[in-house]
Order: sequence, then structure tokens, then C-alpha cells
Amino acid sequence: MDEKEIKIQLISLIEDFKANYQKYKKFLEADVETKLIEELFIKILGWTKSDFTKQAKARRGENLGEADYAFKIGDRIVFFLEVKRVGVPLDKEADRQVISYALSKRIPFAVSTNFERLKIFCVEQENAINQVFSYFASPDEYLSKFHDLIFLSKESFEKDLLLKRAAEEGRLKKRISIDKPLLEDLMLIRKIISDDLEKTYPSKYNINEKDEITQRIIDRLIFIRRSEDVGINPEDITLEEIKHFPDNKAYSRLKEIFVRYNDVYNSGLFKPNFDNDCDIIRLNGGIIKKLIYLLYESRNGDFIYNFDWIDADVLGQVYEQYLGKILAQTKSGRAKLSDGQAHRKEQGIYYTPNYIVDYIVKNTVWEALKNKKIDPKSIKILDPACGSGSFLIKAFDYLYKDLNTNDYARQQKLDSQGAYSIKTEILKKNIYGVDLDNKAVEITKLNLLLKAAEKDRKLPEEIDLHIRHGNSLIDDESIVGLDAFKWTNEFNEGSFNIVIGNPPYVNIYLLSKNENEVKYYQNIFFSAYKKFDLYVLFIEKAIKSLNNGGYFSFIIPDKFLSQPYGKNIRKFILENCVIVKIVDLTQYKIFEQATVDNVIIVLKKETSLKKRNNNKVKIIKPKVDPSVNKKILEEVKEISQNIFLTTEEYLFRLDVNTDTIKLKEKIENNSIFINDICYVNWGARSGNIKEFVIKEKANSLCKPMLDGRDINRYSINFDNKYLIYDIKRLYNPMFKELFENPKLMIRDINAKEGLKATYDEQNYYAEHTLSICMPFYQLQGIQRRGLNISEKQLEISKKFDLKYLLAILNSKLITFYFKQFIGSGLHVYPDNIRALPIKNKTLVEQRPLINLVDKILNMTMRFSSLKDKKTSETTKLEREIKETDEKIDKLVYEIYGITKEEQKIIEESLK
Repeated sequence: MDEKEIKIQLISLIEDFKANYQKYKKFLEADVETKLIEELFIKILGWTKSDFTKQAKARRGENLGEADYAFKIGDRIVFFLEVKRVGVPLDKEADRQVISYALSKRIPFAVSTNFERLKIFCVEQENAINQVFSYFASPDEYLSKFHDLIFLSKESFEKDLLLKRAAEEGRLKKRISIDKPLLEDLMLIRKIISDDLEKTYPSKYNINEKDEITQRIIDRLIFIRRSEDVGINPEDITLEEIKHFPDNKAYSRLKEIFVRYNDVYNSGLFKPNFDNDCDIIRLNGGIIKKLIYLLYESRNGDFIYNFDWIDADVLGQVYEQYLGKILAQTKSGRAKLSDGQAHRKEQGIYYTPNYIVDYIVKNTVWEALKNKKIDPKSIKILDPACGSGSFLIKAFDYLYKDLNTNDYARQQKLDSQGAYSIKTEILKKNIYGVDLDNKAVEITKLNLLLKAAEKDRKLPEEIDLHIRHGNSLIDDESIVGLDAFKWTNEFNEGSFNIVIGNPPYVNIYLLSKNENEVKYYQNIFFSAYKKFDLYVLFIEKAIKSLNNGGYFSFIIPDKFLSQPYGKNIRKFILENCVIVKIVDLTQYKIFEQATVDNVIIVLKKETSLKKRNNNKVKIIKPKVDPSVNKKILEEVKEISQNIFLTTEEYLFRLDVNTDTIKLKEKIENNSIFINDICYVNWGARSGNIKEFVIKEKANSLCKPMLDGRDINRYSINFDNKYLIYDIKRLYNPMFKELFENPKLMIRDINAKEGLKATYDEQNYYAEHTLSICMPFYQLQGIQRRGLNISEKQLEISKKFDLKYLLAILNSKLITFYFKQFIGSGLHVYPDNIRALPIKNKTLVEQRPLINLVDKILNMTMRFSSLKDKKTSETTKLEREIKETDEKIDKLVYEIYGITKEEQKIIEESLK
């Protein structure tokens, strides 16, 4: 319909409402929904019945529950609608209800209406309840403010018009979600409890003991509130009833509720005097009442907390942030923390978004279940860095779904006898977790208890056995004391079917000052290579923990694919697993507080070499930003796993294909690698560069020096820097012959643009942002540790001219080879240069390239001498340099036998 037809329909609906107002006032909410709302949203605003779902009204107490309707574009909910009877005011309580529900579900818009009036809220706006986005005070305003009403049309939400308008009006500048006020209120609750403990027991408990008591009380309160809102609280007991007790009896009543919950849900959470004095201490009754108020609504009264509305991932994220906050606060308190309690962000730990958790669990747990190769009752699922338990909670959901479907008839029968529960069996037999942070362990237990709890059903005490505190990577108490974790009994290596998670991302040398810990890793883990990151050790440990055929998936930094420190873990994977898929998320920001780009890797442990070599790896690149759609929409291509065996350092190149592999083989055919022609290493390393570099030559120790900024392709721009070449004081001076001979210099930084190399015969010294490439024959006879030149290398090096090598290093062909099969991001390392293939040609055959290099070196030198002057000569030089460079590329293509079609592949990949 066009706008004119829509308005005609709208007028008809409004006139009917006015004419039959008294009749509509007698309508129940359901009748209002059917007659007026569905006509408004379907006939006028263009929605279909399949676009929105009517929500169940599971109310708790004072008229609280879900919004009436959830409107969707595809699978994405875009707003909630709350409907009241005609004549019933749209009061603050109704507004607060729908805003709180939308916030808890992270949906940006909410609408409330009784048809007489209609309000649109941008719920993520600060003070949304008092800042109505659009308000229609009467049905006539549907017409007079028609263009505001149309923002609720299906077409508007398909184009995100309402979201764009909210952004234009500045309503999204201070976006919030339910986790912000809930986190703030949890922090306030913690402060209230700890302050009262400090006041009553100033010397009885140390800071850590008070922290543990406080944490246990908060965990219990959260469990009880969740139980209330889900409807599984025993005998319908609520915390709210304590508000009516006098102050001197309030805490006694709370303890009675704790006892009753222990009788019903007999886990360690409510067990009296289990591992701290939570049940011995006394808290002020007035304080207890204040805590209870904060567990039902935000301190400013803007939001209702219904824990049935708050998804597990939201609650988990609140707890992850809460962990970081309490650790930071405690660290700055009156007592020092022990070594294991650093801030989680400093430990490289970040909360994982729910859509990532779901994707990983779906591609491991669900994949294993749907193939029916594993008995779901005996499946063992591990998260070795479980945090607040988000992966284990999601695994629980998938496993329960499978078992509940398959065992439905038996479940119904056994439940009626009160003798069997699938949920508790899952916790007893299937779910395993470890975390270094003891509070995280407690919260994981809490979250799993919340999943398993059923009304008036006892929980088995054994469920505590499989969520453990400890360092997953170290089992030696002499290294990390009581944090050492023993992988024995039910945690035996090789016994798990699934390992999932999001391990810490942090370089070991930044995290640990304990040299023994670093040495331990290097002795125990094959993947502890070079300046390794903790997550590679977690990958190795996870794979070792799997049985053959077991599934693994982590979200990890993309550096894993290509950084030198990842060489051994990539090799380990190729020797032990089939790579099911790699999800490239590098175009999108997954973690708000982290600076890393990410990939998800899914593996299946496989002992068969044939199966590994024949495996096709799915490479997934999401079509759109997954953080917007809250799901990963796959765009798939496949590559052979054995390609990764052919790349330098087992690089996992996601953009290789059959054509590029054929090109690699062609380029390497009848080629000699630079490692057999030249000695390649960094320039001098000073330790503190400022101490050794000066602007004027002071004495004979001062050598003219270049760094990475001073060179470009075929050019040198000496910036009057001198290196004080004092071999006794420099960290690693290398040796003077490396500088005082004709050589090539290659820039270290900006590998993404390809190699940038030049030729030097002026005896410039270089620091470590340049690599030096020198033929072996020029270093013959030099005695230096690590410089062992074979007769073969001497012989080969005499067959190549440095300028021939330079032309090849600066060519498009070698840039392609470097980017596809060698380079690892920002840096060009000496190892990278050594691995470059040089076509074996005689010195006579090399001469055409050498002549072109002489020409371009002379032109770039002349161009550099003119500095920034723009003259007819510089313009001419620029053109001639470009033409000569193109001739060099063309000749290099001919030397390597590259066809026109292959040249097209190379140059397309470089765009």
C-alpha cells in the first residue's frame, strides 16, 4: 500500500474505535490485542502474523512478567510490545516493566499501548522511562504524527530507521543494558555486606576471608532470586517477605530461608559452615532489608530485576565484570592479595559473547550428539578455563535438549516417582570445568545449580566434584603452590569427548615473573616456543585431554594462524587433528575491551594420517558483523588441510587455493632458497637505542647508521644518525664485517605492504629494524658463534649477484609469495627472508635484471637528492622509476616462467 491507502485504513480503524469506545472498554487484554493491535500492526504497519510471537505470561507476584509480543525481522527481535486494556492507564509501572524486559533481553526498543495511547521507548537511553521516544496521546495523533508512527512499520525496522533516528537524536550516546545497573547494584550489595562485616568483626577475619563470606552470601541471594522468578522456590518462600520482619529478626529469617534451601537444594552453596563462616556471622537487619530491595529493582527504581528474564549469558557477563571489579577493589584495600588474584583483564581473560558461545557449543557438543556416535549419557565435556561457566551452561542446554527428547517417556515416569532427573545426571557425569580464580569456580557452580534446580527437588552433593579450582597448565606445587591442578581420576588426559572455551590471551613473559614457571612450560609443552602466548598451551592441553574422535573449539587471537611463536602448536594440530573449520572474525570487533582480532577453530582429534591428509578445511567468513545479528552467518570455502604442511612454519593461510599452491610449486621449482645463498640476520641491537645513537660523529666508534625509516625500495635516505659501536656495551653488536661490505638491507616493519629492500655499498651500519642479507663468500674466514658456512653455501653464494637478489625481493612475484606463504603480519623476520626462493640462473642470465637495478638505484638516488622539490626533472624521474620498476616485475615473471593467467592471479591477490 502507498501512504494514501495506509492513511485511509488508519482513519477507518480510528473511527471504529471512537464509535465503539464503550464496547472496547469492556474488552479483556486479549480482545484488545486481537481486534485493535493486530489490525494496527498488520493492516497499517505491514507486519504479518509470522513476524511476531505472543509471549507466555508467567507472572510473579505484583503483575510482573514478559511483554505481550516480540516483533522480529528474520530471527532478530527488534522490539517488544506490552498491551493494556482500553481505559487502563499506561502508568510508570507498566512502562518500567516493558523497559526492564527489553533491557534484560538486550532489545533496543519497547512499546506500550492500550490503543488510546501509545509510547515508544529507546530502552538503552539513560533515564529511558522519563525520556519517551515518541508519545501518541490519542488515536487522532496516529494521523497527526503519522511519520512517527511509521517508524513502527516492518519496512522501517528492515532498514533500521528507528535505530538511525535514535542515533541522530543523541539517544544512543550513553547506551546501557541491564548488566550495567545490575553490576552497579551487585557492587553496592558487596560493599554493604563487607562494610557491615568490617564494623562488627574488625579483627576476626582477614580481607580474603571477609571477601569469601561476602561472595557466598551474594551467591545464595542470587540463587534464591532466580528460583523465585523461575517459579521453583520451595513453598513459594520469597526474600521480599523479610521486608515485613522487624530489624532484629530479619537476619534470622534470612538464615532460616538458607536452611530451607539447603534442605531442598542440598549443594555446597547452602551447606552450613561448609568452608567459611557465612552461617556464623550476624548482619544488621536493616542492612538485610536494603540488600533485598536491591535484588528486586535498581537503586533508582528505573528497572525491575526479574532473573527469569535475564539470559544466562547476561548474568554470566555481569559476574565476569563483577569478578574483575571485586579483585581490583580488594587489591587496593587494606590487605595485599596473594599472587593468584590479579585482575582478570590483566590475565588476558575476557567474557565471551553468547553468540560465540552458542556457535562453539553447536559445532562441538551438538555435532557429536547428532551423529549418535557418542552415548549422550557418558559424554564428557571440559572447559579448562571456565570463568563464570558460560560454555558449560550452553553445553548443559544442548545436552539436556538431546537427553530430554530421547528419554522423554522414561523421564515422565521417573519424575513422577521423584527418583530421577536428567539435569542432575548431566551435572554428575557430563560437565567438567577448571579455573584459576576460586570465585569464578564458585560462580560456575552457582550458574549450573540455577540450570539444574527443579521445584522441591534435592540436588546431589556430588555435582561439586567436577568444577575445580586450579591452574589447568601446571600440576607441580613447587611451581605455583596450591594452585597446581592434578589431572587425575575423572580429569584424566585422553578421557574427554569435548573441550571448549575461551582461554586467556597473554604473552607468558608479560604475565609471569616466575622464571621457574616459564621453564616448566618450556619443559612440559611442545607448543611453548619462542615468546609464546598462554592460549597455545591451553590448545595443546585441550587436544591431549581429548580421546580419538573428540571435538575441540576455542576462540583465540588470529595471530595463532601466522605468528612465529605459533609454529609448534600449528604443527601439533596438523599431527593430531583434522581441522573441521576456521572462522575468520578479523573484520569484526568481538571483545569490546580487547585489542585482538579473533578466529574460532574447530578440531576433531584424529590418529589416522590418511584422514588428516585427505581432510578439507572449511574456511568461514561471516557475511555480516555477527555482533549485530548475534549469530554467525556462514560464507564457506574449502581448502585441503595438507596445504598447511607446505607453508613456511606451518602457517594456516586462509586465502590459499589450488591455483596458489600450483603457483608456489612453480616458483620453488629450480629455485634456491636465500638461506643457501646469504647470511641473514638483524642489524645491531643496542638495548637502549637512545643511549647509542647521536646526530654528529664524535670519534672513530661512531658509525653512520640506518634504521627502518631510512630505506625504501631501491633507496636510502641517510638522516645523519651515528651509532656508537661499542661492542662491549651494545646488547648484540653483531660484527663489523656484516656492515662493512656490499649488502642488502630489508625493512622489518610493515610487512603487509610486502618487502622493502635496498642495496648498500657505503658501509652503513644498521640497527635491528633492518635485516642484513650478505652472500656467504663475503664472510669467509670470519670466526663467530652461529656463523657456520659450508663449502656448498660458499660455492652457491658466488653464483648470485646481490642486485639480482634485490630485484627479486622487491618484485610483485616475491611479495605474493611472501604474503601467501611466509609473512606473519607486521614484521619481516630474518627467518622469513631466508625462506624466499631465488630462481637459479647463471650470472649471464642475471645480467638484464642487474642492469635494470643499476638504473633504478641511480634514479632513486638522484630523486632523493632533489628532496621535496617538484620540478620537471622530478616528474620525469618519478615516471621513469615507475616504468623501470614495471620492467623489473615483467622480467622476474619471465625468469620464473609465470604465464599471463598466473600473473593475473598474483596481481589480483595483491590488490
